[in-house]
Amino acid sequence: MKIFPSSEYKQIIRYSLYWLVASTVIGLISGLASTLIFNCFDLATQVRTAYPWLIFFLPFVGLGIGFLFYRYGTPIERGTHLLIDEIHEPRSFIPKRMSPLIFFTAILTQFFGGSAGREAPAVQLSGALTDHIAQLLKVSKDNRKIFLISSIGSGFSAIFGLPLAGAIYGLEITALGSLRYSAVFPCFLSSIVAASVPEFFEILHPHRFYKIVSFPEFNFSVILSLIVAGLIFGLVARFFIVAIHTIGNLFAKYVTFVPFRPMLGGIMIMLLTLLVGHHHFNGLGISTIIASFQVPLPITDFLNKTLFTAITLGSGFKGGEITPLFFVGTTLGNALGQFLPLPLSLLAGLGLVSLFSGASKAPLTSIILAIELFGTSVSVYAVITCLLAYLFSGNCGLYCQRQYDYVCSAQCRCP
Repeated sequence: MKIFPSSEYKQIIRYSLYWLVASTVIGLISGLASTLIFNCFDLATQVRTAYPWLIFFLPFVGLGIGFLFYRYGTPIERGTHLLIDEIHEPRSFIPKRMSPLIFFTAILTQFFGGSAGREAPAVQLSGALTDHIAQLLKVSKDNRKIFLISSIGSGFSAIFGLPLAGAIYGLEITALGSLRYSAVFPCFLSSIVAASVPEFFEILHPHRFYKIVSFPEFNFSVILSLIVAGLIFGLVARFFIVAIHTIGNLFAKYVTFVPFRPMLGGIMIMLLTLLVGHHHFNGLGISTIIASFQVPLPITDFLNKTLFTAITLGSGFKGGEITPLFFVGTTLGNALGQFLPLPLSLLAGLGLVSLFSGASKAPLTSIILAIELFGTSVSVYAVITCLLAYLFSGNCGLYCQRQYDYVCSAQCRCP
C-alpha cells in the first residue's frame, strides 16, 4: 500500500477545489441575500416604530399576502420545509417566484406589525437563489443536495453572524437521523464566507448586546435550579410549537377562503396591539431581548409574544419563528430569574438557546450557539438546559409536519 497514492489525492484535490469554489459562491449568495434582508427589516422596524398607526393597515396587507399565495403560493408556501423536502425527496427545482414572493411578503409582514423573524426569509431566499445556480450549472443530484444544505447553514450564519452555529444548524436540521458527511466541508466553508459578508457591510448583529454578567459556582442548588429551568424551557418550547400548529389548523378549518386567513389574523394582531397598549410584541422585539439580560420584565411577556407569533404565522403571514423564539426564551428566562436562585442574565441566555433546542430539535446547534454567543463559560450550563429542553419538548419540532413521514417520526404527535 502506497503512503500517498496519487489517484486518491487527485480525487481529494479535485473535491477540495470544486467545493472551495462552490462553497464560496454559496456563501456570497447567502451573505448578500441575508444582508439585504437584515437592512430591509431594520428599515421596516424604524418606520413602523416612527409611525405606529401602520398597524391599522395590517389586515389589508394580510389580504394581499393571502391572495398572492392563493394564486402563486404552491408549493413555496411550505418555506423551509420545501428546502428540506428537496434534500430528502428531490422532485423539482425551487420555483423562481419563491425569491421575490418570500422577500416582499416577509418585509410587508414586518413593516405593518406582524410578529415574525427575519431568519426564515434569509434561509429561504438563500436556498432559492442557490438552487437557481445549481440548475444553471446542471450540478448532479447529490451535489444539489449539498448545495441546499450549505445554503440553509450559510443563510442562518449570515443573518445571525454565527458561522459555527450556522454550519451545524444546516447539517443538523437536514440530517433526519443520518448526517451527510460529504456536506460538512462545504457547509462550514459557505457559512464562514456568508458570515463575513454582513461584516464587510458593517452590519451590527444584535447578539453583541446579549451579555451574561456572571456564572455561579456549581453546587446542589445551582444544579437543581438548572434542571427546573431546563424542564420549563422544554415544556414552553412544546407550547410554542403547539400554539403555531393549532392556530394554523383552526384558520385552515374555519376560514376556507385562503386570502381571508391573514386578513383575519391581521385584525386579531391589530386588536391585541391596541389591547396591550404598546408595540413590544410586534416585529422582531430585539430591544426586549436585549433588556431581558439587564432588568426584570413582566413575567407574562413570553406568553404574549407566543400568542402574537402564533396568530401571525398561523394565519399565513410570512417570516421566521426563530427570532420570536429567542424573544420567548429570553423573557421566560428573565421571568424564572425572578424566582430561581440564578443570575437573571444567565437564565435569559439559557432560555434563548434552550427554547431553540427544544423547538428546532437541534441540541448540538443550540450548545454551539450558546458557546458562540456567550463564551465557553456557559457550556456546562447550556448542555444541561438544552438537553433537558430537547427531551421534554417532545418528538415534534418546528420542521415537523404530519404529512411528511421522513420529517415526523412514528412517535411524533404534531397537533
